[in-house]
Amino acid sequence: MTVANRFAMTVLVSAMCFFYANQSLAEEFIIGTDPWPPFTIMQEGHFSGIDIDIIKELEKRLPNVTFKFKEIPWSRALHYMELGKIDAITSLAKRAAREKYILYTSPPYYSNCSSRFYLKQGNGLSIQQYTDLYRFKVGHVVNSAYFPRFDTDDKLNKYSVTHESQLLKMLENDRLDVMVGTNCQVDYHIKLSGLSGTLEQAEYKPGNNVDLYLGLSKRSAITKLEPQLNRIFQELKDEGVIQRIADKYLK
Repeated sequence: MTVANRFAMTVLVSAMCFFYANQSLAEEFIIGTDPWPPFTIMQEGHFSGIDIDIIKELEKRLPNVTFKFKEIPWSRALHYMELGKIDAITSLAKRAAREKYILYTSPPYYSNCSSRFYLKQGNGLSIQQYTDLYRFKVGHVVNSAYFPRFDTDDKLNKYSVTHESQLLKMLENDRLDVMVGTNCQVDYHIKLSGLSGTLEQAEYKPGNNVDLYLGLSKRSAITKLEPQLNRIFQELKDEGVIQRIADKYLK
């Protein structure tokens, strides 16, 4: 072997060692998620949506860190966060009870959604103020946070399910009088399902903003990344990256 060949071989081996050393240093964190289009869209085992695109941007700015999405029903995902069985959850609303076991990144990465109530068009029902809800059967997703008055109101006739898509079908088939949801997600789902002429928003508006966060399990090593995640989320907002991602799905 010539000197030149030996030198080339040495460079190649060194590069490979460097590559595999870096690979071994990479940390992978599991993000639990449930179908919540357009933030998390799941089709034939493939993940897409606003949250997935945002996490990809995080990976670009976090050396040796990767994230893997895992489909887990929402209630179970929260329980897994408490146990430290998963590392993070996206599209999470901040609530005091959750802060016992979840560390919220700051700022919220998306704040342009609000809670709204939905009715079937032509059923003659009207919701003009909050107290009108007491006359109806109200569907919601179990363990979801909407706004404090609703979340803590045990006098309402609430019916809980595991997925928002179930609520839409039940409302369409007159098995519910009204459902509550986050307008960004529900409006998207109504349009996608061809229900724009079937379901409509109620007149009453809670008037809240639903801030969406990345939540970190306090039992996970991911918490050490909190300062970097906070900085990167602020950069992505300031640079307009998150809004451009959202606009791809919401417009």
